[in-house]
Amino acid sequence: MQKTVICAAVQSSGVRHRLGMLSYVKHFADTHKYKVCMLWGVTSGVSYCRFEELFSPIPGVTVSNIDPHQLEEIRDRALLNKPVKIGTNHYEVFQAGKPPNGNIFCWDLSHSCSLAHCVAGQRKLIAVSPVAHLRDQTASFVRRNQVGRRLGIRVRVEENIHRDRKPHRVSSELNSVIRSIARIPWYVRVFIATDSEYIQQMVASHFADAVYLPKEFDRQEQSGRYVHRQDKNAMFTFLKEVECLCNCEKIINIGGFLNDHTIQEKMIKEPYVEVTPMYLRSR
Repeated sequence: MQKTVICAAVQSSGVRHRLGMLSYVKHFADTHKYKVCMLWGVTSGVSYCRFEELFSPIPGVTVSNIDPHQLEEIRDRALLNKPVKIGTNHYEVFQAGKPPNGNIFCWDLSHSCSLAHCVAGQRKLIAVSPVAHLRDQTASFVRRNQVGRRLGIRVRVEENIHRDRKPHRVSSELNSVIRSIARIPWYVRVFIATDSEYIQQMVASHFADAVYLPKEFDRQEQSGRYVHRQDKNAMFTFLKEVECLCNCEKIINIGGFLNDHTIQEKMIKEPYVEVTPMYLRSR
């Protein structure tokens, strides 16, 4: 009988975190011919969305939705290295340094990384596709606004001041990002995707032709208003923004976004010479 590896992530994990974990697990599973199942916590980290509300099926992966209470019980057993019961089956918790054997349960990103290191070869990052109706809505926006001929500007503002990803929700850091972007000529056509109302307003005011998807900024902080992480509609909008960014001609990627590993060749960095007047005239 084919063995199974099951994984799950902490409640606060977002979609990129979960897909990173799954990529590690699948790397191990493909080598050792395991079946793969991911327990999708319907938690605040994904705006309480079920997997099928967001994404199309992932080839070779079975996804099961679980509620926050179930996820807490599994977490507690995993942290104590006690076997995890899922359905009628028990799964031994994978521990770094211990050879995996039989059915395995793998808890969160660090353990899945250790599991992947049990096998040779380079891990292949998984890309996901939003559900069909979100893709259809995005395709209409992309055509109407000629997104394929625009520079995508993605600015993800970090809410946790202790994380090293910048910018944080601090005015000085937000203004530093705005100043760097403002060096780009005003006539460049752009698509903006950010969770900060201030960033959106300031960047849009610099460019003569800027488009973005409408959204609510419901969370008020000292440095401005932000998208509320637990708003389902905001999560749907984010997935549509991802589709738009992937269609852009070039992309400034500050803070990262889902599937960004699939379009690395489009990414540009400071000093953004690819959108300077001299570069544009030479095309």
